[in-house]
Amino acid sequence: MKHLSLLIRIVVAALGVTYIVWMVDWKDQVEAPADTTLPNGRVLVEADSFPVVSGIYDPADPVGELVVQIDDQGNTLPIPIAALDTKGNGLRFAPGIVTMIRNADFKWLALGLLLVGTIYPIQMLRWWLLLRARSLNVPFYKAFRLTMVGSFFNYCMPGTTGGDVIKAYYAAKGSARRADAVMSVIFDRIAGLLGLIVLAGTAGLFMLEDPAAAKITQSIWALMGAGIVGSIVYFSHTIRRAVGLEWLIRKLPGKKMFVSIDEAAVAYREHWVTVVIAVAISLPVHLALAIATAIAGRALGVETPIGYLLIVIPVCFLVGAIPISPQGIGVMEAFALAALVNPPVAFPNQIVGMLIMIRLYQVFYSLWGSVFLLKGDIHLHPQQPAVDAPPASVPLQAEVAAVSEVA
Repeated sequence: MKHLSLLIRIVVAALGVTYIVWMVDWKDQVEAPADTTLPNGRVLVEADSFPVVSGIYDPADPVGELVVQIDDQGNTLPIPIAALDTKGNGLRFAPGIVTMIRNADFKWLALGLLLVGTIYPIQMLRWWLLLRARSLNVPFYKAFRLTMVGSFFNYCMPGTTGGDVIKAYYAAKGSARRADAVMSVIFDRIAGLLGLIVLAGTAGLFMLEDPAAAKITQSIWALMGAGIVGSIVYFSHTIRRAVGLEWLIRKLPGKKMFVSIDEAAVAYREHWVTVVIAVAISLPVHLALAIATAIAGRALGVETPIGYLLIVIPVCFLVGAIPISPQGIGVMEAFALAALVNPPVAFPNQIVGMLIMIRLYQVFYSLWGSVFLLKGDIHLHPQQPAVDAPPASVPLQAEVAAVSEVA
């Protein structure tokens, strides 16, 4: 089963990468709308695009000419760069990947990278508060160290073992309250997801004039409503008894482990203020990621208004959070291309490049988690007997994997 899961992840990731490669243009193009008159006097009946075979376009110094191929016979036509209409009403230049990177504003890229670096201390603070709510008092440094190790496994390691499972394992290792330690990781992930749902749902309210965006926004708010109802059912003593939830949990195979899990989860009912704060803390995390993504897009030449980008990008992140492909590869791109491509304001290459950059930012910081991993001793607690451990036949790895399925 483990190998099948890994195979599925690899296939889905390969399909996502294939989709991205297929959608982008690798060569520079000169695009022309219908009724455009080419320099040779030919009038286009329909919109067309012509690959650039020679010449370099530099937006900072728009001089010279581009030679484009105008038919399948290999005939070419020189087009003065000065004739290109940056407003998109006539001939326009569509950069390929290489040109887009060459013309990127690296000051903006560096700013985006720095901004992403702010999210990791905030994420650590969110988890640290959830730990302290359950009287699991750990130093800031240890919580930050394990947060970075989890990020390393999320972004830099292949396979089925995600960063949350690693965090949960080392949070529980040596703890006398394994279920509470693991549940803190699960509630940390839930708080992050809820923060993204709130941000995306709020952003979607500004996109209701777009029918597709309106449907997605409705789905987000429906999901939020279902989550509220589900939470009321799960955390209410009266409703739990009425629907037989507690009875069902005690009838499950390995009931001791599931009872511990349930008790650790329900315990957060007494700390609802901390949970609300954790969700609120998630908002600046996702907002910082959205701003960094928009900055990366600006560095690559995306001219979409920043306000509209900050509306679309959180929704894009939420769509990418659907567990279809690793890190939303292909899924995020499909939504972003549909919502943001608008030549000459934003070309497909630029949108795909923008999303690749935000992933590379996260990979850059996640790699630092390997430093903590190599140093060792990354668990939160000293070794001691576990009072709520499962039977000896069930190792900690199995317990953590089972609890992580709840998330």
